[in-house]
Amino acid sequence: MTPVKSRNLRCDVLVIGGGNAGLTAALEADHLKAKVVLMEKSSRACRGGNSRLSGGTFRIASEGTASFLPLLEGTALPGGELLIEPYPQEEFYNVLMAMSKGLADKRLIRTLVERSLDTVRWMKAKGVRWELWPVHRVKRGNSLLWPRGRLALVASNGGEGLVKSLYSAIESRGVMVLYETIAQSLRLTPAGNVCGARAQDAQGLLEIEAARVILASGGFQGNPEWRSHYLGERWRKAELRGTNYDTGEGIQMALAIGAQGVGDWGGCHASVIGQESPQEGSSGGKERYSYHHGIMVNRNGERFIDEGEDIVAYTYAKTGREILKQPGSMAFQVFDGKAIPLLRAEYRQAPGVESDTIEGLAEKIGVDKERFLQGLRAYNAAVVDEKPFVAHRNDGRRTTGLHPEKTNWAQRVDTPPYRAYGVVCGITMTYGGLKIDEKARVLDTLDRAIPGLYAAGDITGGFFYHNYPSGTGLVRGAVFGRIAGAEAGADIGRGDVR
Repeated sequence: MTPVKSRNLRCDVLVIGGGNAGLTAALEADHLKAKVVLMEKSSRACRGGNSRLSGGTFRIASEGTASFLPLLEGTALPGGELLIEPYPQEEFYNVLMAMSKGLADKRLIRTLVERSLDTVRWMKAKGVRWELWPVHRVKRGNSLLWPRGRLALVASNGGEGLVKSLYSAIESRGVMVLYETIAQSLRLTPAGNVCGARAQDAQGLLEIEAARVILASGGFQGNPEWRSHYLGERWRKAELRGTNYDTGEGIQMALAIGAQGVGDWGGCHASVIGQESPQEGSSGGKERYSYHHGIMVNRNGERFIDEGEDIVAYTYAKTGREILKQPGSMAFQVFDGKAIPLLRAEYRQAPGVESDTIEGLAEKIGVDKERFLQGLRAYNAAVVDEKPFVAHRNDGRRTTGLHPEKTNWAQRVDTPPYRAYGVVCGITMTYGGLKIDEKARVLDTLDRAIPGLYAAGDITGGFFYHNYPSGTGLVRGAVFGRIAGAEAGADIGRGDVR
């Protein structure tokens, strides 16, 4: 048999993965005069990984409106006074630590928070166009308010626009992009330094020699076998909200040369999507994030979560996991006539079920009617009227005497028409990954930096455990992608390449 010949390619910095993290890394390394090659597993049409499928929102620490106005220069703003409440660094840090139950790497979280605002400013300078995200705004007379903790910053045209802007930036600088190319393994020098990668494309094997390698190839949500192994068998057939190109090769390559795995390997971003969502591919427009305005029941007609635990930005990414645990791995969101006008735009074209009576609704959705009606009567009786209902912030309007309680936005479900939407769990990204330090260097099992290897984005662990605040994944990718690019590029500039 004739041996297969491989082709060879040389560069200073090889970036594996073409989403937000990899693109920012490539931009920064190129800025430092390194010769950069970007390897993207997908086709050109599907490039961008999870970033392309995202909403394009960024959670940043800020002083409020004054921090945002320079980012919005050149963008048409809505009429009226803009009021964006501050989100101090310490609050952002405390939210991330609290939502991870104290398990997140404090050094990495501090870096993410402190560099979040500067990074989006840098991205604007590189061509990303920012806008105000209308979903979380509240009208107050002639003013538009973005309350504390809600998201205000979004890339123009969402994830698609973000990816397009970043690719335009690297293409304008002449960075080589290898599409439909799958990385297979990392190359090492005799001294143990990473010096490139082996890959395969449509033409065959490809040997890439590089002084530095940056891994930005995502997690493993697109790999059913890994989901089953790390998350549990129930996750094998979970609806895939993130890209199916993220199947763990980057993680596997690094672990094979002694990298350290870290983080919540049994955890993932598990949001609430419509029952009609595709099992694989984008669920854009299928998000069902207004559950806090009603109640959520399983097929037995029973409530199973506190729908008003906190603002949706702090609960949505764990609520899907609870739905997956229910009979049939699905649930129903139930709203009455008071709540229907408060539903997010995604519900307008959603296939809901409606009835003028709550009994009729129960029959249409097929839940255990008696249990549902009994539970609803108990819920309505438990609503405490001492505090007014306030839609845009935690209002403390709660139930008492129930299990589970509803701790905010508790209103009786008693006003027709009644409407229900079937919902399921959508997996977006996984939380376990490679251990890195504040310089985005990949660490081995003795916490030593592996020479020549960096990582950024969803491939890294140590950031999210149990839960996730919206808009943080893209910020993590951009902050540490930029750091990885700067560190790898600076090494080249210093001549420190071996």
